[in-house]
Amino acid sequence: MTTISDNSQSYVDFAAFGLEPDDLASLRSLDGIWGMALRETRPLVANDPVLLDFLELSEALPVSLADPDWQQRWVRSWHDLLGRGYALVEILRLFFTFVARCEQELTGDRETVGRVVLKLFSSLRRGVLAAVSCAIELGEEAHIDAAGMPGELAALRCLRDMLQANRQVGVLSISVVNRDSFAYLAASDLQRLPSMLAARIADRLRPVDKVFAGREGEWLVILPDVHAMAQPTLAAAHVAQMFGEPVSLFSGRSIMVHATIGAAMLPEHALDAENALHSARLARWEAGSKRQSFAWFDSSLSADWQQRYHQVEALHQALQQETLELHVQPQVELDSGRCTGAELLLRWRGTDGAWLAPQTVIDMIEENGWRTIYTDWLMRAAMRTASELDAVGIGIGLSFNLTVADMVDEDLPELLAQRLATWQIPGQRFTLELTESALMVDREKGLAIMSRLRQLGCRLALDDFGTGYSSLSYLVSLPINEIKIDRSFVMAMFDSADSLRVVSTIVDLARDLGMQPLAEGVETEMQRSQLLTLGCAAGQGYLYAMPMPVDEFIAWYRAQEARVAAAAAK
Repeated sequence: MTTISDNSQSYVDFAAFGLEPDDLASLRSLDGIWGMALRETRPLVANDPVLLDFLELSEALPVSLADPDWQQRWVRSWHDLLGRGYALVEILRLFFTFVARCEQELTGDRETVGRVVLKLFSSLRRGVLAAVSCAIELGEEAHIDAAGMPGELAALRCLRDMLQANRQVGVLSISVVNRDSFAYLAASDLQRLPSMLAARIADRLRPVDKVFAGREGEWLVILPDVHAMAQPTLAAAHVAQMFGEPVSLFSGRSIMVHATIGAAMLPEHALDAENALHSARLARWEAGSKRQSFAWFDSSLSADWQQRYHQVEALHQALQQETLELHVQPQVELDSGRCTGAELLLRWRGTDGAWLAPQTVIDMIEENGWRTIYTDWLMRAAMRTASELDAVGIGIGLSFNLTVADMVDEDLPELLAQRLATWQIPGQRFTLELTESALMVDREKGLAIMSRLRQLGCRLALDDFGTGYSSLSYLVSLPINEIKIDRSFVMAMFDSADSLRVVSTIVDLARDLGMQPLAEGVETEMQRSQLLTLGCAAGQGYLYAMPMPVDEFIAWYRAQEARVAAAAAK
């Protein structure tokens, strides 16, 4: 993607979103319905000239998306909105609404939709995502630049310039490894800490060395004109020494910040700027996995990295084309076996055809800033699953997981409310599962968001209880309906009296607080019987079924209902 100052070519990397010139040309046929969707919003914003100008400019998207001049004016208008106080999520929601309105107009109530129409709508959605991603990316860099700390795009440009000039360059990737401790910092300290640490890093380097803001909790350092690995190693040692000293904060507090550092050299370890950063990051991840503070990139790591790199690219494409899946795992009454609900679990196959661990997929989504797009997909996919089950007479409750970032997104409840209204499904149908770590990020904001989700009728569950670090007093204050007992505790019940006592304590605590305990990882009849003895009436696990696609779940549900009925008739 080019910079906003370069008018010679497109600012939007259409190829990254799978859009060919023919796809862009085909969008012209959607000009009418796209314009209709935007014009429907105009009366609501007649008193806001900035938003009105933005909508009028956006009406030309189907015919002007490939025009660099239009792109520049549109991105600037987007940033004007942000400057007026509009939240990023508000603007994104606006565009998701326009796309949904176009989908409704294109497909109507037809049971089947032609391939041409589907391809048109896919091109429209990908075109909107491409434009929005461009605006967000350029806007984030401009914000960082304005704060005096250039971002990753600036680092890439710097590396490309040095590579073109045949200069040898060292690259350091530095990342804080104890970010969880920042949750307790005052807002004023938290806001100043990144630039404060960047300044301290720069103090330990040469005047010609450059520091850039990387991804969350990361700094990128470019060391020009280095001719041996000893120079970056020495620079990393100076930086590591700095991280070994307490940091005095604005509030007067002092904290210890720990970091890992990865190093690479250009062109020794990479032939282009992007892979130079990847190599330094890979070295840092390798150091972190071995609990070391510093590591050099090694060519033996390339195969693993290339696989991860391709997986990230494939995941990006899967998000754009909405080819992620939700599998369904039954939740049952432990005494009768009757299915009373189900958990919707993320599933995605990587580039090698194997299923990736859901947490790995979520980590990649959050690392690359795709959380908003993913959460919107997740909600729509959950609604679609509920609708498919309703169509065959299975009206059970469904649960799905929210991410850590979701619990500090103040616009999340409104987005969910819109999805519920669009699909005409009551909030009572869904249980939203939260982790203890998610609730600890911002307690006050998290509690407010949880209360608004409860107002929609949704149930709330605390997932993996006992594996985090929330206090009992905080738990009591939460509007939680259900506590899920982590499978590690269920599996360890018969290992010792203490392990059994842990499960018993969680069950009693849940019941004392008016919450329902639900056991995960129930795999044997012995575990089921013990849980019932302890007073836990609900569970899920391989004893009943593995997570499965919706059509397989429907068949399983009907067979299970028949088994329960037969057992009751005896």
